[in-house]
Amino acid sequence: MMLLYTQRLFYMEVKEQVLADGVYCPPETSILLASYVCQEKYGDFDPEIYHSLMIDIDYLLPARVITQHRLRRSQWEEKIIDCWLEHKDQLREESMLSYLKIAQDLDMYGINYFEIYNRKGSKLWLGIDALGINIYHHNDKLAPHIGFPWSEINNISYSDKRFTITTVNSKTADFIFTVEKARTNKCILDLCIRNHELYIRRRKPDTAEVQQMRMQALSDRREKRQERNRLKREREARIVAEHHQRVLEQKLMAIEQEQQVAKKALMVYQAKSSELERKIQERESQSQKMEEQRATAEAEMNKLESELSLQMEEKLELREQYITKEEVALKSAKELTDLQGQAEQLRLEYDDLHKKYTDEVMSRSLTNSLVSEGSDHLEDTCSDSQDFITEIDGNRSEETRDVELTRDHLLQRKMRDLEKELLMEKNYSCLTNEDHQYMALVQSGDDKYKTLRKIRKGNTRQRVDEFETMATFKNVEGESIAGGGEATS
Repeated sequence: MMLLYTQRLFYMEVKEQVLADGVYCPPETSILLASYVCQEKYGDFDPEIYHSLMIDIDYLLPARVITQHRLRRSQWEEKIIDCWLEHKDQLREESMLSYLKIAQDLDMYGINYFEIYNRKGSKLWLGIDALGINIYHHNDKLAPHIGFPWSEINNISYSDKRFTITTVNSKTADFIFTVEKARTNKCILDLCIRNHELYIRRRKPDTAEVQQMRMQALSDRREKRQERNRLKREREARIVAEHHQRVLEQKLMAIEQEQQVAKKALMVYQAKSSELERKIQERESQSQKMEEQRATAEAEMNKLESELSLQMEEKLELREQYITKEEVALKSAKELTDLQGQAEQLRLEYDDLHKKYTDEVMSRSLTNSLVSEGSDHLEDTCSDSQDFITEIDGNRSEETRDVELTRDHLLQRKMRDLEKELLMEKNYSCLTNEDHQYMALVQSGDDKYKTLRKIRKGNTRQRVDEFETMATFKNVEGESIAGGGEATS
């Protein structure tokens, strides 16, 4: 519990230094650290309970980063949430630890700076941290120029304003610098002693007390992880139950809608049924009228049939009369035929007589012949007919370390993409000296640990001699510019 409390206090202090720009932090790393702060404070991102007041960028991002980019507050929130989503299921203690792991790779992390002067009188920065002592040009606090790890330092002492560091190499001259105020040296000495003790302690086996604290912390972390997993399972079960309930509610709503539709269809059916009943009644009344008309028509037809039967009787009588008359006519025709035969015989006889008496009685024969032809013409008769028609993770292990981000390739790629997005919105007129120095480091491909490896190259004597010749300022190209204040004795 004490270890966790100490870790939280340390986390709060580092977070305040980053926000106050006491430790320089690049924009894309600032967003990543802000997302760890949100995970530590609120837990996993939940869009159902999220609101914009949860992300106050003034308390999550350095003011320098906000003013250097042309982004609205909502756009900053989107970028922070995008990184926040990557930390799902991470415990709050793990989020604090992740924050500290990223922060320790910042170039100014854990360094206390003091103004010092070399024998040449150049004003420089002395940086003291857990890895050793570094010397910086006065205009560059990010990239140290010379470094001495704690393993190369044998003794440190001061006298008034003069501070002396003796290295383990007895052939090397002492590393001497001066400060403006004597009490500054006491502070430097105290910091060197404490950091050196921590350096030695980290390289020794843990004491029983520390081992017990670590085991206790590990046990607490395991219990919290189990508790978190239990809560996660319960939450997932609740989500499944809520989803099932929503599905049932949707089905119930669908059934209710179907009932309403069926009710409307029933009303329409009832309306159509009543309309059909009305039409049926009309048809029945029409049918009844038609039945009456049919009965009337049948009566009339019967009447007509009776009349027709009478007419048939009359027709039969007429036919009988016709037949009788026809018989009479046939008889008359037979008689006429007999008469014609007799007349033909008489004509023949007459012709004979005519031949006999041609010469004598010509005029009388001619007269009798005309009379005979007239009588033949008058005796001719006529006939008639009718047709019927039908119809279908060693000693100087820091020199072999890599930046934390390089261990997670997905996160490293995400940081590169975020850096490109921020470059498009960057306001270059608001860049600070540290921004330009950081951009130069990135362009050269250096990071905190690569720089440490570079400045510790060579023997101790060479680095001490180089310190004595250092100038106050370093220009943009990396060359030293002569100048500086006078050393105070």
